[in-house]
Amino acid sequence: MQILNLHSLFSSTVHSDVFINNLSLPGDESQMMLDARTDIRTRLRDELPKRLREALEDAGAAPRPRFFTQGSWAYKTLNAPCKEPQQADLDDGTYLPFSYIESAPPSEMSSILFNAVEDILGELGVEKGWTLVTENPNCTRLEIDSDKHIDVPVYSIPDTEFALLTKAAVALESRGIAMDAAAAIDDNWDLMPTHGVLMATKTNGWRDSDPRPVKDWVNNEVGIKGEQLRRVMRYIKAWRDHQTWDPDKDPKSILLMVATAEAFDVSVHGHDDVALAKVCERLPEILRGKVINPVTLDRPTDKQEDLAARLDRDGIRDLLISRMENLSRCINHAIYECGDPEKACVILRSEFGIRLPNDPNRVVVESVKAVAPLATAAAKPVGDITAG
Repeated sequence: MQILNLHSLFSSTVHSDVFINNLSLPGDESQMMLDARTDIRTRLRDELPKRLREALEDAGAAPRPRFFTQGSWAYKTLNAPCKEPQQADLDDGTYLPFSYIESAPPSEMSSILFNAVEDILGELGVEKGWTLVTENPNCTRLEIDSDKHIDVPVYSIPDTEFALLTKAAVALESRGIAMDAAAAIDDNWDLMPTHGVLMATKTNGWRDSDPRPVKDWVNNEVGIKGEQLRRVMRYIKAWRDHQTWDPDKDPKSILLMVATAEAFDVSVHGHDDVALAKVCERLPEILRGKVINPVTLDRPTDKQEDLAARLDRDGIRDLLISRMENLSRCINHAIYECGDPEKACVILRSEFGIRLPNDPNRVVVESVKAVAPLATAAAKPVGDITAG
């Protein structure tokens, strides 16, 4: 029996035109987002203390904020937009000490912080030609391009934790390190607060919302299961982005990532096509049940978050499962049944889009003992990769 080795269409040490590379933002666009993040941080670092003193009628010193980038950018699962109106997203948290909560009633202080950040970024947006988006009550958004935005949530952390960040910056300055000491400790997640993180909302006071556990979970899963898991997560997200969903009713990234991690088979080494096929075979059954947010597993059962519950609220559980079953059949057919590299490329691109290379010459035909497709057998022998 002949099967097709499609791995080098997905990832390769030989070819640069591969799916995983094509999912990444081009270097100049990535740098645009990083430069915008620097401008945002600089403006907030300089202006936010002044605005807080004015709002609180306090002539005393106000702390300069610290920053941590979070979300898909931080745990390296960000994909470039597939089509309009999708946008690349960078989440950059702004952190201040708890002592500022006590400067005013909590709900009032939350609004003061949120509105100060919104005003400052609105002014920066006018200068830079960026668009301020204010609909989200949990963060301020600046659209820096038609397909890119930066979200800025605001957090308060224990004074002791904030003091550690400040101490680290002072230590760098005392050692004469030739860099902005404040910037040097930003995004050092070893210094990121591990407890007591509250997020300011525009009108609903403070929320218990800590970005660190999700990042730690992703890193732990990848550390245990390998970088292939991170790539497969990105393939599944890219498949989601290529599909058409009703506005704001697409399955969310965190749900897909957690379900993918549960479905992932660590016994598959090197073959991204087979690893993806095995994940897609198992995802429909996983998505039929609860998908518990791993950062809530240590809570009582009634306090755990079921990430799949939103599928029912949005009315898309059956649609997602049906589409995932079709994806599984397509990948199965491309690897185990069609036998034609050109047809296999057409099949895969119908599900994942044109960012997956159309290069049949790269596909390797392999001879193995007769096996059933993944949909009807749990494990399939696959030889070593011979190309890519």
